[in-house]
Amino acid sequence: MSWVMANVVQRRSIRSFTARTQVHAGDLADRAALLKKKRREVQYLPHFDTTFFWHGSCLYFVSRSLDSFHTSMSDPSYDGIGGEELTLGCLGWSTEPIKRLIQTCEEYADRQTEFFVIIYARDRYGMSWQPKARKPIRRVDTVHFDDGLKQALLTDMRKYLDPSTKRLYQSRSMPYRRGYLFFGPPGTGKSSLSTALAGEFGLDLYEVKIPCVASDQDLEQMFQEIPPQCIVLLEDVDAIWTDRDSKKDEQAISRSSCTLSGLLGVLDGVGSAEGRIVIMTTNKPDRLDSALVRPGRVDMKVMLGNISRKSAEQMFVRMFTPDIESSPLVVKERSDATRPDDESISPESDALQELALEFSSHIPDDTFTPSQLQGFFQLHLNSASEAVANISNWVERELSKSLLDDDISVVSEGKTS
Repeated sequence: MSWVMANVVQRRSIRSFTARTQVHAGDLADRAALLKKKRREVQYLPHFDTTFFWHGSCLYFVSRSLDSFHTSMSDPSYDGIGGEELTLGCLGWSTEPIKRLIQTCEEYADRQTEFFVIIYARDRYGMSWQPKARKPIRRVDTVHFDDGLKQALLTDMRKYLDPSTKRLYQSRSMPYRRGYLFFGPPGTGKSSLSTALAGEFGLDLYEVKIPCVASDQDLEQMFQEIPPQCIVLLEDVDAIWTDRDSKKDEQAISRSSCTLSGLLGVLDGVGSAEGRIVIMTTNKPDRLDSALVRPGRVDMKVMLGNISRKSAEQMFVRMFTPDIESSPLVVKERSDATRPDDESISPESDALQELALEFSSHIPDDTFTPSQLQGFFQLHLNSASEAVANISNWVERELSKSLLDDDISVVSEGKTS
């Protein structure tokens, strides 16, 4: 009926509609289910007994049994699922056109659905996992780092989650686990990438902040309660063995009561579960023990560094594309053979590409984090031209501020010594 509303009613003058809210079973009982869905909204459907329409080369008809619908709505046990009889038919000797139309309607419904990533964290007493937040699915393309490394990461994770991979691991008596290390300066998108990957593969995200875990026993209990099919995000893993560092650095590091052996035990010890994806993040990869990052515990290392000019160009296009769903996230490669009046590029997108190229020319490579650049865009979201006009001054101010911070750091270290 939603597909009919969008594809048939627009061409007809139907003036009567049935309004209803959609209620799904389990919504009131499961808090996590509530977080995964957007709010219930009123749905308006065309009110008719029978209507005919053309789709492709077939003439279809849809008949509604409105009595069955009204009967369901008046039933106190009605859970909002189904409850209405539809008869769909077409002229011809085969039911294949009807099956294709139903598939078209299903695909249409999937595109209208809004999905969220559920992020779990320990409750305030550290006793149990609770869904703390839901976030709209974020496309991996919106996390800016090396495109080749990004595709390699997606390919590796997709291959691991393939059911055939699990069967292969089991047939070879290999532990079915996968670990990743995301490292780089603060603000480069390590946590954002983890959330985007959870949305990309339809997985829940369990967040473990290593500096906040009280003991090895608490860490073990947390992992025992994590389901197998999910992503576990271990943040700031460098904090777990700070007692190995020199005394002069201790004051600048968040300490944890967990030990390295405790962490290794929950990752791949005798009682550790299989099937999870573990993502560890750190700002200080040089502090990590070699036992933690060996193959089998960390299967792939992903560096998220400061933004490049190409990524800055991509970010500009994403920020100012009018229709975000059709945003050309990967900026087209330019060459001398590319003509300004290329028919494959609309005037609007061509102008946007030119502005993006000019904008990125002011961004020095490997200097600013993506979060810094995003902060700039937040001030100029209403005008792409204004963003281009102001980026040069912003870069100068940020570079001056960085030099000042470095000078203050040097003076402070001199006083300390």
